[in-house]
Amino acid sequence: MSSLCLPDHLTPLLMHVEPLLANADQYQLGNTVSVSVSESGVVDIKIEERQLSLIFNQAEADFSGFKILDQWYAPYPSVREMQVKVEQDSRVIVCGLPTEKGCVDIWHHNGEARAVYCHHAGAGEPQRAMLLCALALDYPLEDAVTLARAHARGYQSSHQDGHGEVSWPVSRELFPRPLTANHPEVDVLGWQSKEVAVEPFCATDAQQLALYPVVDTAEWVDRLLELGVKTTQLRIKNSQDPQLETQVQQIIAAGNQYQAQVFVNDYWQLAIKHQAYGVHLGQEDLETADLVAIQQAGLRIGLSTHGYYEILRAVEFSPSYIALGHIFPTTTKEMPSKPQGLNRLALYQKLIGDTFPTVAIGGIDLPRAEKVWRTGVSSVAVVRAITEASDPAMAVDAFNQLLVRPEFPDAINEKITDRIDAD
Repeated sequence: MSSLCLPDHLTPLLMHVEPLLANADQYQLGNTVSVSVSESGVVDIKIEERQLSLIFNQAEADFSGFKILDQWYAPYPSVREMQVKVEQDSRVIVCGLPTEKGCVDIWHHNGEARAVYCHHAGAGEPQRAMLLCALALDYPLEDAVTLARAHARGYQSSHQDGHGEVSWPVSRELFPRPLTANHPEVDVLGWQSKEVAVEPFCATDAQQLALYPVVDTAEWVDRLLELGVKTTQLRIKNSQDPQLETQVQQIIAAGNQYQAQVFVNDYWQLAIKHQAYGVHLGQEDLETADLVAIQQAGLRIGLSTHGYYEILRAVEFSPSYIALGHIFPTTTKEMPSKPQGLNRLALYQKLIGDTFPTVAIGGIDLPRAEKVWRTGVSSVAVVRAITEASDPAMAVDAFNQLLVRPEFPDAINEKITDRIDAD
């Protein structure tokens, strides 16, 4: 169980906190959170063995927790000024900074500042409440800030007459947009981005998506394509492998032979050099890979994501597909985040809708695949479920029989999103 302890002066937030946590319990989005009030001036959040502390709009120099700035008086600081402030102090979280046409939320991430932007801020107390609830539910800071702004906007819209229900934000129209080089207002706002603006990437063939094995040798790619697999990925972890370039060339040739969608993980330079079908990149690659070169070479691109903010950031670059993970615990790769689980996955899929194909990845075996598929994702990535199967051909056939859309998928998807599978 997690806990959220509010100071006396924030007790008005309880009317927002309690319904939000009830929503989270309904969707099974995290551990149950107990709520209490204390005479302290600090918000305390405990998640398992970790503890977070937050204060609002106070300047205690010796405070080691998060300092949330969300009350603003003209003349307002510039976006660039606050970007620099957050870059220099990882404790500062900027919420609802007014701009000429909207507001900006800014937080610290690995030595830099990141931000989301929208044209109307929404309601203040609901924004604070969701920020605290999301943190207590163990969402990363970037997701907590993003969710808080979406909820503030949704709450204001649904309570225009003073009445309405508190609900978890689902519609993408409620969510703010990340400030990246691809945002049309980034220059006007004065935000400095490490990424480079890029045109949309080529689309994948959605008809060839469903089963998506990720393997570590060209021999496995050849074997899978012979079995009729139409989409696969070569992921070689050792960049110093002397056979790396040879293997990349081999899978590209095999993909052309079988007219399959074969992606290269990470090694975008080799993918461009040998004209691969596509590359798969992580979030960190958005600032280091030459996205323009990849796009101009006509390669497809898949982007990994691990939550709300990263999904929305990926959307800004119009990729060929968005990978959602990791869904279950996995030992095939060291992960920067906790397993998302089926219920969060279903909400992420609802957020993306049919705008981009989606690939669920992480710890998915045959028994789990059916529930993953029912969330509406376009494809299911598997690793050991096939490579460690006693009969890989039978494993591929079993997945292919399972990953077929029902005759009336819309009706079934509606049932899933109305009440997400509790299993």
